[in-house]
Amino acid sequence: MLRAITIPDRLIERVAAGGPQVRLEEIGAAEVAAEPGRPLELVGSRGEFLGRGIADPENGLIRILTRDPDEPLDQGFLLKRAGAAIALRRSLGLLDGRSACRLVNGEGDGLSGFAVDAYGPYLVSYVYARGLKEWGRRLAAAIAAAIGPGGPEPEGVPLKGILQKVRTRESARPGKPEQMVVWGEEPPEKWVVREGDMSFEVHLLAGLNVGLFSDMREHRQRIGRFARSRSVLNTFSYTGALSVAAALSGASEVTSVDLSSGVLKWAQENFRLNGLDPGLHRFETGDVLRFLTAARKEGRRYDMVILDPPTYSAARAAGWSMRKDYPELIAAALEVIPEGGILWVSANVHRESGENLEAQIARGSALARRRPRVLEVGGLPPDYPTPAAYPEGRYLKLYILAV
Repeated sequence: MLRAITIPDRLIERVAAGGPQVRLEEIGAAEVAAEPGRPLELVGSRGEFLGRGIADPENGLIRILTRDPDEPLDQGFLLKRAGAAIALRRSLGLLDGRSACRLVNGEGDGLSGFAVDAYGPYLVSYVYARGLKEWGRRLAAAIAAAIGPGGPEPEGVPLKGILQKVRTRESARPGKPEQMVVWGEEPPEKWVVREGDMSFEVHLLAGLNVGLFSDMREHRQRIGRFARSRSVLNTFSYTGALSVAAALSGASEVTSVDLSSGVLKWAQENFRLNGLDPGLHRFETGDVLRFLTAARKEGRRYDMVILDPPTYSAARAAGWSMRKDYPELIAAALEVIPEGGILWVSANVHRESGENLEAQIARGSALARRRPRVLEVGGLPPDYPTPAAYPEGRYLKLYILAV
């Protein structure tokens, strides 16, 4: 029999509306939910059934997985959730055995605490606490069963392996996360995936970030309308996926700037994979703000500047914080864009941190004494569904501005 946890009346409306998490501190249940991954039954003050979930004390949460009293948290439950997630991606034409997409997006697929990314025939599964590793292994088995021996349709490329990585707060530190193969074979050190007409190299056995963020996929595919025939500066360029997309769409020149010379070499390889000569473009190792400051002083201008920084980085001497440093960075970018140019700004915005991209754009514009106009606003693609009752799950914001 499941251990029952009583939800206070003040939280019942949130849970009933579809909120996928309850904080242990909100219900004073830390002592009864201290066993990681333990299944729990949630009830109201009168004993009425509200849902079932699992304990995640490492994050201070109860993760709600079902509100159906007839749905036990067993392997059949995982198979049902996996099947629904796969069906959605197949309906979107994303699961073809060769491309990259988000196969399971946590709360949006009724699986809070888990995310799974597909890179062709290899999957990378993330569990967001050490205590959820066994649930992650069971989910991997359910996904493999739901996909079936024929592999993702319509190409019929068989699923080869599922690699599980533990993604905790400490995982942001340098080095490999805790990881292991939980189904099938280990992926190779390097693998190439497709994204429409583009190809990208990914390193699935490396850290948490494998070289390609699929949440930006559709923005990369639409960048051509803004980048065509323009000189493009891609800051925080990482492995150059946006740079490749801009170059393929007809940008006159693309300059990629990143602190890491290693990822810039990776970016050049991505150029070659797509039939582009990296020698016709620029790859600059260095601090982005210093690069922009030097460009302004030297009179260098770029028709389009892409700002896609990390939320936080300790790589810079003084560190980087989006909330603290983004307005100054936006101002510096605006100062190297001529009249009629484009500023492309994105951020991973987490509501609880108080970050507000719109306010940061306004502050940066005021600092630069420019008045950009919003042309387009973007967010997560459809393989990143989120519950309507969980707006904080829609973390990605993107603004394209005419300067």
